[in-house]
Amino acid sequence: MALEIRPYTQEEAEAFRRVPAIVFGNYREPLPPVEQDGTGIIPEWSLCAFEDGVLATTYGAFPLVVRLNGRKAPMAGVTFVGTLPEFRRRGHLRKIMETDFRRRYEQRMEPIAGLLASIAAIYQRFGYAVCSISLRASIDPRWVRFVPSVPAAEGRWREASPDELPLLERIYRQFSGLRNGYLHRAPAIWSGQVLARGGNMFGGFDVGPSLVAVYEEAGEPRGYVAWGARHFDVPPFNDGGGPGQRVSVRDYAWLTPTAYRAIWEYLRNFDLAARIWINSMPPDDPAPHVLLDPRELYLTARDHLLGRIIDVERALPLRPYGEDGRVVLDVRDDMCPWNAGRWALEAGSDGASVARTDESPQLSLDVSALAQLLFGQVSPTRAVRYGRAEASPDAPLVRFDAMFRTEYAPFCPDMF
Repeated sequence: MALEIRPYTQEEAEAFRRVPAIVFGNYREPLPPVEQDGTGIIPEWSLCAFEDGVLATTYGAFPLVVRLNGRKAPMAGVTFVGTLPEFRRRGHLRKIMETDFRRRYEQRMEPIAGLLASIAAIYQRFGYAVCSISLRASIDPRWVRFVPSVPAAEGRWREASPDELPLLERIYRQFSGLRNGYLHRAPAIWSGQVLARGGNMFGGFDVGPSLVAVYEEAGEPRGYVAWGARHFDVPPFNDGGGPGQRVSVRDYAWLTPTAYRAIWEYLRNFDLAARIWINSMPPDDPAPHVLLDPRELYLTARDHLLGRIIDVERALPLRPYGEDGRVVLDVRDDMCPWNAGRWALEAGSDGASVARTDESPQLSLDVSALAQLLFGQVSPTRAVRYGRAEASPDAPLVRFDAMFRTEYAPFCPDMF
């Protein structure tokens, strides 16, 4: 077997698109035009395994910008990973990732990588960790009511026109500015996901084109919701009579507590809907705390954004820290040996710095657990409780928890 790891060429573009189409179960002949399938991975963003000249494994990474505790940070958005069935169990993906991680380290490219996994277990073998949780909600709109202390919404709604994308971008930037895990959205995310005009699969259902409503208070935009609806003639949407629509919320943002309530009041007005579905909502979404009957949300949780630290020295200073402090880390990393060893992280009001040290470690952990600390998914105290880290007897874990605190729980609402 001759194995070659390299980007695909322009002449191999159809072969590159064909592999993930087969792997993810949406292959058809002929393949749709590039502008319709959303691939968007150009050769220089790819790395593939060719076995005896045949393209066996695909891999791509978008150059993304993500919010880390409110600060912009470069992140490689790994996507379109797949191996044809006849080439599996041969270590192709591991070889690709080892090559990619070393390339990014040596060329000082993005020091962290993120992905949305079909199966998290695949990637946790390679130093990735679950760095955010996504909630899924489904509620009969007739159950949308609020606890008495939630302030009433007194603004008004209007439908957004197709040329108001700059307004939606402005609301989203204000909303996501201090958050954690949110992307700086490229035009393709807005057009292909939030504002998709054609029929679109979302959460496993065809939800039709997006409609967007903007909420205003005293003439100022304070939130928006993007949604699609379809009628179904099968239970639970329709069993012979009554409401039969499924309304799927694609995206929503709010700048005030009243704007958040207004979004739910807007959704409550869908009288022909059997269920309102929110396929992906942040783990710290207010809904369970402000709805009168939160059980009716039928909330379920699943792993969402997975993160990987490629370069410890450049990754840890990317984010603001919740409190000034210093911690000595002993990091284990088999795939990226340049990360392994002892590091002193010092966080202050002017930023953070990381340097090699010979000091005794206060926290010893795998690079995957360190990714969870970086994103704020797990605190140092919980990492120790969970067995993901070991602390020295005198380690001030309470202080470390304050250092790694984030303003918001990590979450990424977009697909990539």
